[in-house]
Amino acid sequence: MNQDVKVRIAKNSGFCFGVKRAINLAFEASQEFDKIVTLGPIIHNPQMVAKLQEKGIEPVNNLQEVDGRPVIIRSHGIEKTEYKQLKLMGIPLIDATCPFVSSSQKYATKLSKESYKVIIIGNKHHPEVVALQSYIQGEALIITSPDELDGIKDTKLAVICQTTQQIELLHGVVDYLLPRTKELRIINSICTATKVRQESTSELAKKSDMMIVIGGKNSSNTKMLHHISKKWTDTLLIETADEIKCKELSSKKKIGLTAGASTPDWIIVKVYNKITKCLWDKKKTVTNVEDIPGYREEN
Repeated sequence: MNQDVKVRIAKNSGFCFGVKRAINLAFEASQEFDKIVTLGPIIHNPQMVAKLQEKGIEPVNNLQEVDGRPVIIRSHGIEKTEYKQLKLMGIPLIDATCPFVSSSQKYATKLSKESYKVIIIGNKHHPEVVALQSYIQGEALIITSPDELDGIKDTKLAVICQTTQQIELLHGVVDYLLPRTKELRIINSICTATKVRQESTSELAKKSDMMIVIGGKNSSNTKMLHHISKKWTDTLLIETADEIKCKELSSKKKIGLTAGASTPDWIIVKVYNKITKCLWDKKKTVTNVEDIPGYREEN
């Protein structure tokens, strides 16, 4: 046992408002309907999706698989044409789209109607970005770096972000575009939850000799936390406590934890308890994420 090791969690880790809202809506819907579907996973956390399946909420890949069942619109949103088709089906719809994502979609519609060439900062294959692009008249330019803007000449440009992007990337794109266009409209659509999770992860990583990032490996915001943490210290990205190997922790003195916005509390608790069993008393556990040192506190 190594009593000198400190384990802390980054404040504001885990579920954000939008994910909590989506999960609550799903559980409420399961009380009303026996069989429900979501177009794609409701959030990017396989363990939470599996738990919802136990409640009769099944993810499907396309409209053809809906088969007349009530549909929950996932937190990342869906394409505009898909939404219209669902309305025409006349089936119950539960819209769990994150309010930040819905706001981005409204801005995208407005900007394209005002004849701006819209630039989206984000992953073109991510469902949020795919949905966002569908609200733009014409084709948007989707980028992940200012390097992809070479040669752009439009006189009316607008920039909007996938909600999980880094503010530094937005700054870089704006700095590049400003001297190259007559008119530039900037929508900072990076959500507050993303920003504070990134900031607290960075601060804790600077003080740790190892970070463990907990969340779905298909989650954009979790992968971003991993990317940020790696800049400062040795970092692992895991989905569950089973992926932790005690020998990897044996030489560490300050271990930091952080979790993506779609990571449920019970997974975080299991990870912390696994670490304590590796390092300290096998009976020393917590039952709530609030009991982990650092949660909602200054690190």
